[in-house]
Amino acid sequence: MWVFGYGSLMGDGWEVSRGCTRRSLANLSGYCRAFNKASVRNWGTKANPCPTLNLVPIASEMCRGVAFEFSDDRTEGIRAYLMEREGKAFALCSLPIQLDEGSHVGALVPIYEGKNIISVNDASELKRLIVRARGTNGSGIEYVTGVARELAAAGVVDPVVTKLMRDISSQPL
Repeated sequence: MWVFGYGSLMGDGWEVSRGCTRRSLANLSGYCRAFNKASVRNWGTKANPCPTLNLVPIASEMCRGVAFEFSDDRTEGIRAYLMEREGKAFALCSLPIQLDEGSHVGALVPIYEGKNIISVNDASELKRLIVRARGTNGSGIEYVTGVARELAAAGVVDPVVTKLMRDISSQPL
């Protein structure tokens, strides 16, 4: 069984204690990262939600992330862990990914499908939301910076994250 990580699953070491047998950079076609999931506790509040990572389907796009392989006898435990970690509003979608060595496998991919979706198409509005957000785990800027750091550590360059980092690093609103 495989799990595809595109955010915090890529770099916090969750897989080690759960018996991961292999990890590989991988591509998920037809999706891209989006900061459209409102965090109203960890990185923001209801009054000032923080846009956090999710995936959105866009046929022409590709999301680069990290794939983790587990033995099939761990499937139930891995599913339960991911549901607890991500939350009930995340669907564990079974989607095809391509590993760096070229093989195609099916992987579980957590995608948020709850009510806390932020619909912002304007970069300055997204920046405003991130700058104002602060939750129990820290600020919106700390969240985005952490995402960028995790991607860089994994060797992943993502245009959505790169642009957002450039936007929040520029002059304040």
